[in-house]
Amino acid sequence: MDDIIGAVKQGKPVVIFDEKKAVLCIPAESVSGSVIATMMKNCDEIRVAMPWVTISKIGLNRFHFYGGNVIPIDFRKNGSSAEERATFIRDLIKGKVHPDDIVCPGRIFVEEAKEGGVLERPSFAEACLDIARMAGLKVTGVYSTIITPEGEIADSNYAIEFAESRDLPFISINDLIFYRLKTEKLVEKVVTATLPTKFYGVFQAVGYRTPIGEILTVVRGDVSEGRVFVRIHSECLTGDVFHSLRCDCGDQLEKALKIIDKEGKGVAIYMRGHEGRGIGLIHKLMAYKLQEKGKDTVEANIELGFPPDMRSYGIAAQILIDLGVKEVKLMTNNPLKIEELEKYGLRVKREPIEVEPSEENYSYLKVKKEKMGHLLCIND
Repeated sequence: MDDIIGAVKQGKPVVIFDEKKAVLCIPAESVSGSVIATMMKNCDEIRVAMPWVTISKIGLNRFHFYGGNVIPIDFRKNGSSAEERATFIRDLIKGKVHPDDIVCPGRIFVEEAKEGGVLERPSFAEACLDIARMAGLKVTGVYSTIITPEGEIADSNYAIEFAESRDLPFISINDLIFYRLKTEKLVEKVVTATLPTKFYGVFQAVGYRTPIGEILTVVRGDVSEGRVFVRIHSECLTGDVFHSLRCDCGDQLEKALKIIDKEGKGVAIYMRGHEGRGIGLIHKLMAYKLQEKGKDTVEANIELGFPPDMRSYGIAAQILIDLGVKEVKLMTNNPLKIEELEKYGLRVKREPIEVEPSEENYSYLKVKKEKMGHLLCIND
């Protein structure tokens, strides 16, 4: 890691890879025309990774997200040379570019990334933020997917050869995760107390302090041995408390707790801060209003200036690790949860947790399946 930090401080990019993909990355504060030129010759689109607070602060959330969590922009007064693009990016993250001087859509993609880095979401954007932070620079990054001469996305083998041939440092996402897990801790177990419930038996309620707020985890039995039923449940006040028919959240939580009660062993993590897929309660209600006017749930989030889904599951993974869980029977229909937990070294098997669609939530569930890739059996 010292070699990576030293190289970055000298203005060199870093190669970051996983099994299927590799990127060239550099802190946005240090990006130069030569680095952008290297990306333009050897990589795909150029992305600027920023925490949501930075995106909001410099006014980029006035533009719509495209294709998930990216905003494609350009500077009205700049050309398209490597040096001009580098200057635009440096000025952008310093707040020197007024939103009125930005063209959207453009060719530089601003991506929302989690400020906690790979311990909050195990992805390339977050890895770039970690590299910038470790180098003592502004927590933003520029990265681009490496492409082979044949036009294919580079795998780990090509990435290492690419880095070594150019004397660039390299690291895998997994190595970066495990390095940070060894040297840092984002979750703090504060208290454990007995929680008798009306319908689901007696749990141990474990309170955690985390960067995204206080998290309640309920535990039944010895979860350090064998495969454990786990529900990572996104906070949904309307569904969980008021039993709203617009979603399936409350029904999923109840079903998961009943399964844990029946098995006599399991964990349910209640992810506060996930309301409305991360946009908050008031904005979720605004999204409801837009849905009443014809938008679907994804379109409504985008209309309000948010990505379709701002959630991540790294905090939940660290809670499971802290509890001693090693093998997970994950009660979910969301493949992203499985993918993220596996990157933290947990062994995961999916347990479907579908509920019967109703007239009120049918369209919502259909959008989750068709636009967000959720594993649902829904027929027209």
